[in-house]
Amino acid sequence: MSSNNESIGKTLAVVVALCLVCAIIVSFAAVQLRPLQQANKAKDIQSNILVAAGIGKVENVSETFNNKIEVRLVNMKTGESFASDSSEEVQAKVNAFDFEKSKFDPKLSFALAEKGITDIAGIQRVTTEAPVYISRADNGSVDTIIVPIQGYGLWGLMYGFLSLENDGETIKNIIFYKHGETPGLGGEIQNPQWTAKWEGKELPIDVVKSGASNEHQIDGLSGATLTSNGVDNTVDFWTGDNGFGPFLAEVRKGALK
Repeated sequence: MSSNNESIGKTLAVVVALCLVCAIIVSFAAVQLRPLQQANKAKDIQSNILVAAGIGKVENVSETFNNKIEVRLVNMKTGESFASDSSEEVQAKVNAFDFEKSKFDPKLSFALAEKGITDIAGIQRVTTEAPVYISRADNGSVDTIIVPIQGYGLWGLMYGFLSLENDGETIKNIIFYKHGETPGLGGEIQNPQWTAKWEGKELPIDVVKSGASNEHQIDGLSGATLTSNGVDNTVDFWTGDNGFGPFLAEVRKGALK
């Protein structure tokens, strides 16, 4: 009997020790791989911004991004923008900005409900400052303005970019790089055939069920009404007064040089 108890005890000890060793290995690997994961995430974001700007596939994403894209911080309350190279403080904020985490930091964001703002995009909070991305032509003039957007679809938040021509109101592209929408239905927000319909449309935009008839309308996705409504609300919010609207208004006045 004691022999059996000793055998069980030894077995449990081996199992516990093995679990501890595995946990240590997994934790160590996670810590060591975190910088690589963060670098890959940043590279993916940069790649999507380049596509939104109309820049095709490139060999070195980070190098092309740094050469072609100017990053600015925008005060979401006033629309005032700050060039990324104007100070080390601004540059540090730009580099540290995380689209998915910053808005949940009470030091960096505010709740829409506290400000009495109608949350049509279902995002709950907005950062007090947010980056915008500017692509310039060879002569130095502004070519494309890219703003980050996020809003609730059918199953969760959809993260993307909306790019505009230098007039601040003509749509160039829309990209959703992360979402949980249903494949084949709401997931078609990533379908190039649908996103191509946005090119040349003008703000304000309205995603309609079908029969888009003017430059302010886009046909929604077939069989994905809630996702289409989510995209509509997302674009409306981020191009409106409580999003990048004040910044875009300044752009239309020629403030962006």
